[in-house]
Amino acid sequence: MKLHIFYSHYNVAGAGVLGHRPHWFDYEACFTNLLNTIDGTDIVLHVVMDGRIDDNWISRYKHRYISHEIITDHTMDSITKQVYAVVKSTPLNDNDLIYILENDYVHVYGWVDKIFELFTSYTNLSYVGLYDHNDKYDNRLYGDLVSKIFTTPSHHWRTTVSTCGSYITTRRIFLEDYSVHIGVDIPVGDHHKWVYLNQTRNRFLITPVPGLSTHCVETLTSPCIDWKAIINKQYEQNIK
Repeated sequence: MKLHIFYSHYNVAGAGVLGHRPHWFDYEACFTNLLNTIDGTDIVLHVVMDGRIDDNWISRYKHRYISHEIITDHTMDSITKQVYAVVKSTPLNDNDLIYILENDYVHVYGWVDKIFELFTSYTNLSYVGLYDHNDKYDNRLYGDLVSKIFTTPSHHWRTTVSTCGSYITTRRIFLEDYSVHIGVDIPVGDHHKWVYLNQTRNRFLITPVPGLSTHCVETLTSPCIDWKAIINKQYEQNIK
């Protein structure tokens, strides 16, 4: 079992987001944080981006990932579908893990070991998110949410109803659900997609407690973790 990350780097110039970014947020910092947290591991990193790679800061890190694909569509929906097409065309084993990752996430150090520990401990997993959604603890939004809590040797996990567009699954399940991910069976939309997969295909989504990553949106970051400190740590590592 090998983990392949498919990192989606869209044109960030003028990129909007629901809500506001934390003051410490930076796209390059998110990417270097990822590189630092997977350094020394047996992970294959694929970068899928729009535009010319040599015109982008991401070119400075070309020696640290295995390959890249160039796409030239600047709409998020189309970029996502093209990333899925790249994943589908990449030769992998059925039990290999696929991590589809957007470019505005920060990861804790040690997340790789916890993911392999999880997939070693349980063999019937469908989808795993690394982001512990802060809004799932808001009773005004999810007052009726019920989660099953379980553990691996070093972490707690919970079932949840939905996540964003960054998640881990096996190649087999990804291919079986491909038409759902690209919006053939239902309109594209994160929340509705996860609900549909659960209700029609019995797919379950789990996330860690506390989170192993965070989506960088103010007030919605994974709770109980000082994400600014993690970013500052990786900045210090890259300055040296």
